[in-house]
Amino acid sequence: MTASTNISSRRTARAGAIAALWVLSMCGSALSQVPDEAKREFNRGVELTQAKKADSAIAAYEAAIKIAPDYLQAHINVGALYYDTGDMAQAATHLNQAIALDSNNVAALKSLGLVHLKADEFDAAIQAFKRHNALNDNDAGVHLSLAQAYKKKNDSKSALASYQRAVALDPKDYRSFYNIGNIHQTAQRFEEAIAAFTKAIELNPDYVEAYYNRAISSQTLDMEECLPDWNAFLTVAKGKKKWSSQVKQAEEIVVQIREYLDSKQ
Repeated sequence: MTASTNISSRRTARAGAIAALWVLSMCGSALSQVPDEAKREFNRGVELTQAKKADSAIAAYEAAIKIAPDYLQAHINVGALYYDTGDMAQAATHLNQAIALDSNNVAALKSLGLVHLKADEFDAAIQAFKRHNALNDNDAGVHLSLAQAYKKKNDSKSALASYQRAVALDPKDYRSFYNIGNIHQTAQRFEEAIAAFTKAIELNPDYVEAYYNRAISSQTLDMEECLPDWNAFLTVAKGKKKWSSQVKQAEEIVVQIREYLDSKQ
């Protein structure tokens, strides 16, 4: 019996909302050189962002930039907002302008990487994330996003290294453990896959995908020892409509394995 091992995490590559990158402080690089009118527009953009009025906030930040084209934090904030509203081109434009003003700005590099990742521009995303990590290697979210970019390029070795760095920085990152398990499973390293899926389950006991893929690896590794993992999957998946076909499949597998084991006695 062959079962698919390509069940994905079904989560976006945002590694946390880009809004988290907004720096809502009124302080910024060379802020004393920014005209007061631009500062007022920037502050208005901050308030509108907090009020979840994205279009109006964008207009305020753009007004600030029109007055002060080198207003670094305004470029970063409006770039984040453009990302959040789905305008990747404008987001990239402003974030690249921010990086031109400050090539070592990790917030802008992280945001730009997420923009390229969202736009399926994986090489550009990898470049931005690697530039970020050269300056700050301790952001688990960036390593997770970098891993996802490598995964999209089918570079499993680099993806695995990035996922492993992500969990080293954030040991509670169950999604990265799940993805580590998938990489090991695809490479037929089933013991490593089982260990990673088990860790994901320990961190998120309702993670149905991890139970399912762990059972697949367990069965492939040792059919006589896999029943507990299939039963664990059935326990969490029964009653979930989107898992009905896999539940039926698993029930059939359990019957077949029990019959096989009975025949050996």
